[in-house]
Amino acid sequence: MIARVSSSEFSSRFFEQGQPAIITDALADWQLDTRWTPDALARMATDRRIVSSRADDGRYRFAPSDEGAQSNVFENSEVEFGEAARRLLDPDDGDTVYVMQQSIPEKLPELLEHVVVPPWITGQHPAINLWFGRRTATQLHFDHSNNFFAQLYGTKEFTLFAPADSEHLYPYHHDSATSHLSYVDLDDPELDKHPRFARAVADRFTMQPGDLLFLPAFWWHHVRAPGVAVSVNFWWAPRWTQIVASDNSMRALSNLYAVDRLKTFREAFLSPEGLDLISGGDRLVASGRTWGACVLALAALDEWIGEQALRSDAGGPAGCRLKALSAELRQCAEDASVHDSGAPGLKPVLHEAAQLADIVAARYGDEALEAHRVDALLRAIERELASVHRPSNAVAASADGVAS
Repeated sequence: MIARVSSSEFSSRFFEQGQPAIITDALADWQLDTRWTPDALARMATDRRIVSSRADDGRYRFAPSDEGAQSNVFENSEVEFGEAARRLLDPDDGDTVYVMQQSIPEKLPELLEHVVVPPWITGQHPAINLWFGRRTATQLHFDHSNNFFAQLYGTKEFTLFAPADSEHLYPYHHDSATSHLSYVDLDDPELDKHPRFARAVADRFTMQPGDLLFLPAFWWHHVRAPGVAVSVNFWWAPRWTQIVASDNSMRALSNLYAVDRLKTFREAFLSPEGLDLISGGDRLVASGRTWGACVLALAALDEWIGEQALRSDAGGPAGCRLKALSAELRQCAEDASVHDSGAPGLKPVLHEAAQLADIVAARYGDEALEAHRVDALLRAIERELASVHRPSNAVAASADGVAS
């Protein structure tokens, strides 16, 4: 059962350990009764344009997509915030309405002066969002960021699962844009389709006005509001140690690779630790995160390919889905055969990388890859990077030691 603790207890027992907890006294300065009721919100920022969402059944879900696109199973429309608030306050309006994940600084700056950032993250520059809806339910999912969730009006019913339960929760395919979502419907889990779900351990609780939930990154959660509810949340980036320790954190790498081939990931998480893609891959191999280490190795190889102008489509998109990598690497191997800088010696490395890319794209999990193959690829890339300023006849030797 989730702990309900004071701010002082939370600081000493839960925050650094990354354990969820409800802090009961953290919202004392928010003036909930005067600033955060639906009536008070309806009088503020009335002309601001926001996105309002509607789902016939009140369930806000996303369809799986193997093509990487995120497809929502609900309607979005841009309206004035005052109009959305009035609809939420109308007891005769039968539609479910959800003003969800609207950035307060960007969309509703008038509310920002009433927001009190939790003291534990004042230096983290968190993303701050408003959630204002009626009879809503979110799909079982996890977030890639840490979360402080402030319940300001009404109640919300949470169901939490630890990252270690990921294998029991049937996530969407890891190479889709919705890899953080679960196929399991908690109202009807269909155990004939999802038998492992019976082994998952749920923590169910209700957030009351004045409660602040600490929800670490990568924890699965389902959220339901039985009536009108107002919430504000704060997202901030996880630490490198959280990423390494979590059972499902590596699932983010597929989408991050598709965005910019891990450039942002490297800047946000590796560089502050004094790591690059190769040394970060080494850390992941040592921690048993073989699958993630392979993605970092592929990104390092891709970076070298780009620097050497070996990629056929140099003007192509910054990223790509993992399933597109193997074909791209095989083409690079063919290009290397006629490259004039000694690149023919890269062919074994590129072919091995293409084979590993096939595995990475098809299957998620450390058991899918042999650690020695990933380590051999890391070492080959490392030697190749070191050979850039040496004579070209040293390039061929860099392929030695790569497993076939």
